[in-house]
Amino acid sequence: MRALAQGLRYVRRRGPAFRILLAGGVMALLSAITFGALSRVITEMRDADTAARDSTAALISAGRLERLLFDLDADSQTLALVGDQESLREYDAARSAFDAAEAKVGAFRGSKSQAAAARRLVQADDAYVRGYLGPLVTTAQNSPLSARSAILRSALQRGEGTRRLATLREQGTTFENTQRAVADAAERRSAVTGRETAVAVALTGVIAILLIFLLVVYVTRVIARPVRRVVLVAGDREESGAEARTPEASPGEVGALKRQLNTMVASLAASQAKLQQVADMQGALRRVATLVACGSSPSEVFTAVAAEVGHVLDAAHTVIVRFEPDDTANVVAYWNDPGVPQVMPPLDGHWPIEEGTVTGTVRSTERPARMNDYERNTTAIGHWARLMNLRCVVGCPVKVEGRVWGAMIIHCINAEPAYGVTEDRMQEFVGLVGSAIANAQSRSDLLSSRARVVAAADESRRRIERDLHDGAQQRLVTLALKLRNAADGPDQVPLRELLDGLVHDLSDILDDLQEVSRGIVPPILTRSGLPPALRSLARRSPIPVRLRMGGVKGRLPERVEVAVFYTVSEGLTNIVKHAHASEVCVDLDLQHETVRLSIRDDGCGGADLSGGTGLVGLKDRVEALNGRISVTSPPGEGTSLLVAIPTDPMRDPDAGSSPP
Repeated sequence: MRALAQGLRYVRRRGPAFRILLAGGVMALLSAITFGALSRVITEMRDADTAARDSTAALISAGRLERLLFDLDADSQTLALVGDQESLREYDAARSAFDAAEAKVGAFRGSKSQAAAARRLVQADDAYVRGYLGPLVTTAQNSPLSARSAILRSALQRGEGTRRLATLREQGTTFENTQRAVADAAERRSAVTGRETAVAVALTGVIAILLIFLLVVYVTRVIARPVRRVVLVAGDREESGAEARTPEASPGEVGALKRQLNTMVASLAASQAKLQQVADMQGALRRVATLVACGSSPSEVFTAVAAEVGHVLDAAHTVIVRFEPDDTANVVAYWNDPGVPQVMPPLDGHWPIEEGTVTGTVRSTERPARMNDYERNTTAIGHWARLMNLRCVVGCPVKVEGRVWGAMIIHCINAEPAYGVTEDRMQEFVGLVGSAIANAQSRSDLLSSRARVVAAADESRRRIERDLHDGAQQRLVTLALKLRNAADGPDQVPLRELLDGLVHDLSDILDDLQEVSRGIVPPILTRSGLPPALRSLARRSPIPVRLRMGGVKGRLPERVEVAVFYTVSEGLTNIVKHAHASEVCVDLDLQHETVRLSIRDDGCGGADLSGGTGLVGLKDRVEALNGRISVTSPPGEGTSLLVAIPTDPMRDPDAGSSPP
């Protein structure tokens, strides 16, 4: 029992493969035992059948031998009495048949006792034939016919043949009874063996079916069901995306499979989390890069970067600060996680840069820095960090053209971010922030430069207008007056006619100079402002102009008035030359500190902003003031020229409503 218990414990410790192999071995052993038993039973049945068959054959041969013996005895007596050739032939035939039957009985191969009995029977019959019948026939044949009867009677009177035949009959009967008993016993043994075979086959079949059933149940419970559970767990994880695990209590290979599956699931979950982080990071960088590429304002880029960094790095707060010349940090953008208290920006968005703080370390080292403990920090920002229960603060420098411009800082409350990885991700964002700042500065410098160019050109026009008005025009007027006075003398009719012609020519030259002067900078624009100047343009236009200026009251900045005036003037000139329009609508409005101008006609359309120097010049003038200009001109549907110019050149013109 102890050995059995130890064996069961050993089997439990082994895996399903060992158990299935053991069950297969048991089934093979049972099959071998069953087949061995069946082979033995079949052999016994075959031996019993053979014995019965041999006994039956021996019975038949012994009976025939007995009949042939009596026939031979009768034929020998007939031959002894008659002695003719016919009797001799019958005797010879009977003797030949007897010899053949005797040889067949003598060849019997049953058991040793059966073979010995058969040999004794054959020997007795042969002794009778050779020792009695043979000499009798020979004596009778060699004697005269008259003496044969006496010889035969003498032999019969002695009774030797009768006694010997009786003995032979008794011996044959005994042999037949013995063979019949052997045949009956063999048949009974064959029947018993057949029943035993049927029982053994049935029992073996039941045991085999039971073992197969137990094996199927075992395989189902130990292998199929756990493997199915593993497959279902893997399918559930694939559908839900969650980290599903399966119990690892199964023994052997199935347990190892579950452990490997759990390891694989954990690895896949970690890989999926990393891929998701990379995807989130790339998506955030792409969105910020799109803003930078589209030329968005720095404030928009700062706000977007702060939000993206907070989401990607799972921070509580994100702050972007600019380092001021007075050694202070000024917040330009911030983000606050909706799940934490709204405490941004820290210290009202302005605090001194001190040693022992992240901002101080970033500024002095120009490298990323982090701080995990503000308990003993006595700075203003350190006191604020303690009040906010910040667990970790990480900062990265924002550089513009190799110079530290400011810093990006994240605050973590619940957990400390991964060292190194967080700084690397922040540096990818601060690079975009630096690009946005550099682009904004470049754009500001470009706008300032273009504005200075436009202002210089306008000033040159005004100077030329003043020079023409105060110089050439005044001198021409004076010359005309002198000529007029010279022509007023008496008796100078020819000279008067000549001087009148010169005065007329001087008047034409003066008109041309005044027209040129008005084209450079209209005096009405300088004196009265934009609305009267536009009404003057509308009156002089050969095409009817509907002018609406409801939103403009008072004077606008001079550069804006000049740009709008020249835009309307160039637009009307192009319409007259190319549009074949019957009417023009000019709308001027002031919305959200942005002047919005719309010029629409009902002409042939097909205009292109890049098709001529006039429109290109307007585009340069408008964009020099940080404005926007666009042309919509489908063929056959007229042309619309839309302009938006901020009154403050640093302001985005798209911040307000759309153009009228």
